[in-house]
Amino acid sequence: MVVDEGFTERNAKRLKKAVRHETPDRVPVAVHVNGPFIAGFNNVPREIYYKDKSVMLECQLKVRRRFYNLTSVWPDYGMVLEASALGGDIYWGVDGAPWVRPFIRNVEDVERLRVPDPRRDGLLPTFLETCEYMRRSVGEDVQLGCCSCVGPATLASLVRGATEFLKDLCFDRELAVKLLSICTETAKVWLLAQAEVAPEVDCVLIGDDIASYMSPKQFREFVLPRYREIYGVLPKCQRWLHNDANSSHLLELIAESGVEVFHVGYEVDLTDAKRRVGDRVCFVGNLPPLEVLREGSRELVASKSRELISRLAYNGGFVLAPGGYLVEGTPPENVDSMIETAEHTPINGLG
Repeated sequence: MVVDEGFTERNAKRLKKAVRHETPDRVPVAVHVNGPFIAGFNNVPREIYYKDKSVMLECQLKVRRRFYNLTSVWPDYGMVLEASALGGDIYWGVDGAPWVRPFIRNVEDVERLRVPDPRRDGLLPTFLETCEYMRRSVGEDVQLGCCSCVGPATLASLVRGATEFLKDLCFDRELAVKLLSICTETAKVWLLAQAEVAPEVDCVLIGDDIASYMSPKQFREFVLPRYREIYGVLPKCQRWLHNDANSSHLLELIAESGVEVFHVGYEVDLTDAKRRVGDRVCFVGNLPPLEVLREGSRELVASKSRELISRLAYNGGFVLAPGGYLVEGTPPENVDSMIETAEHTPINGLG
């Protein structure tokens, strides 16, 4: 074991300080995982992982125990939940993961969409049932992850097609605006439904990689006000954003949207990001998941971790983590190296 039994509690306290932009004695760490990594770690076929809630929970708990209780437990159905509720045809890809076939062809298709009922439509009821099952199974010792939603730009891309949606922003604004509006309303009702079954959850997470493919002008017009709307439905919750595409050109606008904690992609230069908006946003990252954490040595992980800590730790606002999700096949020992380096590297002589 690379850390002692008190590490998890200390790390949670450090995380709270970092989010408040206070300097902890050590940089907190986070480990972000998703279905492909979890299923692979457990040698379970992905389709079985996604379709059997007891297998899903068992696999997640095994990962959680291995990584010092740093990972969450949550109903994991990939990116397709809201798309399924809007009428998308969900299929299982050759990799065993759920995907959605785009089905919006024109503005008339958008006008036929209705805000879904989370208790009835698509996979949303399955998620809520799994959430209740997990809460009963793990009790109060394991808090579920954030109330989360697919962001409006990404959801629009799922049901329309990414290329088509991005073209719509330029050439068919009526379709784009109407589609973004229904996607935003979907996110809002979906977050409220999650909060009903897991009222103890204290954060809202928007996942919206596609927003990075917009210009700053497009983001300000089409996305920024919609983030504010979405976060506003649970005003007491901490506001998280996940976008592991390159969002370097949007950082000031992301801060303006109200994001408090940003799980960022590894391509973003966090020294520059912290200089620009570090007084408003706590950044979570930024070790490359593939080149460093999966393909690199323990020594490389430690070196890159120390480099990030030395540049970013002071005044809080930084959590050491993968710049994205752990890639399937990442050696656990490399994750250990990241955690161990953070635990044994004092910040500017503190501790």
